[in-house]
Amino acid sequence: MLSPLLAIALAYFVGALPFGVLVGRRLGVDVRTVGSGNTGATNVWRALGPRAGAAVFTLDVAKGLCGPLIARGLGTSENIVALCAVTAVLGHVFSIFLKGRGGKGIATALGAIMGLSAPVALLGLALWGLVLGLSRFVSLASVAAAASVLVLPWILRVPLADGLVMSVMGVLAIAKHIPNIKRLLNRTEPRIGAPKPPDAAAAPQVLAGSASEGAD
Repeated sequence: MLSPLLAIALAYFVGALPFGVLVGRRLGVDVRTVGSGNTGATNVWRALGPRAGAAVFTLDVAKGLCGPLIARGLGTSENIVALCAVTAVLGHVFSIFLKGRGGKGIATALGAIMGLSAPVALLGLALWGLVLGLSRFVSLASVAAAASVLVLPWILRVPLADGLVMSVMGVLAIAKHIPNIKRLLNRTEPRIGAPKPPDAAAAPQVLAGSASEGAD
């Protein structure tokens, strides 16, 4: 009984590591004060550039992958492996280190799904890339990939537990993108490559002014 509980706890805490905030702080910017205020790779990319954004994306994918890997390393059942995958995503979205706040979970879900079914993850990633290339909307690409996760597991006949947790990840990701969907419908959603938000340039000053308040 101890191994499943330990696996779930470790998956959550690894998933909760706020790499977007940590990378931003290393570069002198609190990403929660610029752009969308989101801690994920897209906002880091827009605020701090492609190298920082790619680093956060890679780290977020890796921590999602750690969820199922931790469970397998501790010798738990495949049902617990699936549970740890979604727990890592929940850790990212509702991080204990950020007082229950976090990112939207796309990159972390990619890693978690990769640990359960590489074909589902790769097909979802391919769709994400296709939609992004055609539209230049990261949010639209993310919603499309999340929607595909509601369908692909059943087409590819993955184990029931894996399919269920992937569906939870997909629904959660779409729910977290509701504000983006509204902006897409209103034609106010920024495209990738658009000019940085005006407050991005002032981010170091904002961080310096708030440093005395301590970490959130």
